[in-house]
Amino acid sequence: MKKELFSIGFYNLENFFDTKDDPKTQDDAFTPKGFMHWVMKRYLNKAKKIGYVIQNIGRDKTGFPPAVMGLAEIENNQTLKDLLHSKYLRQYPYKFIHFDSNDRRGMDVALLYLENKFEVLETESYPLVLYNDEGQAYNTRDILYCKGKLNDETIHFIINHWPSRREGDIQSKHKRFLAARKVREIIDFISYDELNAKIVIMGDFNADPNEDNINKELIHDDFFNPTAELFFQQQGSLNHQKKWHLFDQIIFSNNFKLHAENRYCFKEIKIYNPKYLKVRKGKYRMLPFRTYLGNNYQGGYSDHFPVYAVLEKNKV
Repeated sequence: MKKELFSIGFYNLENFFDTKDDPKTQDDAFTPKGFMHWVMKRYLNKAKKIGYVIQNIGRDKTGFPPAVMGLAEIENNQTLKDLLHSKYLRQYPYKFIHFDSNDRRGMDVALLYLENKFEVLETESYPLVLYNDEGQAYNTRDILYCKGKLNDETIHFIINHWPSRREGDIQSKHKRFLAARKVREIIDFISYDELNAKIVIMGDFNADPNEDNINKELIHDDFFNPTAELFFQQQGSLNHQKKWHLFDQIIFSNNFKLHAENRYCFKEIKIYNPKYLKVRKGKYRMLPFRTYLGNNYQGGYSDHFPVYAVLEKNKV
């Protein structure tokens, strides 16, 4: 019996803005005249480096890059086009799905997919509306939904970038509970139309796997979170104040546990963190080699490591 392997992944790209000022969003810092001095050379260098990372995720397992890749902190269609036309990705038949959200900074999520591996059937963007202390509504990053066929098997993907902890963990936690409830609504919609649907939830949740908004509000007895095991092994995808966190997660519906002929099942999950993605020396040694540290340009990749899972299908 032959085994067919595919990888799927998620990567927060850390402020992947283009260099143009969008008057509708708060992106002024990431322009040539902004205080980040975000010039074309830096932008194209980042696109090339991110492309190199994506090209290599899971290749040692499957022989090719991820069939499906969720992304966070991308600005618009142009940044995605420039990424796919960069040195290391232009050879692959990647396409993307992206909707502009009403996020104040202009940051969105997106989905990359190999056109020869994944057929898109349906897409939708779900706004996440929050409220400030004065009771005024505002939008954060939308939640992206995509239904498609991975080599003829229908799989549903839900891509997330939940509200940050910038104002404090306790002060912002309720916002992530709202995001979790929104995802559960999407799951209910999917399940109403398709009994026993295979669903993958991925994203930067700004919460670790053991937190209630993940472990109780989002995950019921119909899903499992293999990323939690990595967290309990004290592995992380980002580091804040000398503490490792695993905000970047991939979560599966229980039917991915079934080892059946001609059906994809979950095989393993990894944090992709080779040496080149880490700071080599100094105070931040072994932490993610990021693009900026504060407003000081470092020339790295991202302040997050990617995560990826391998799916396996048994074929006669």
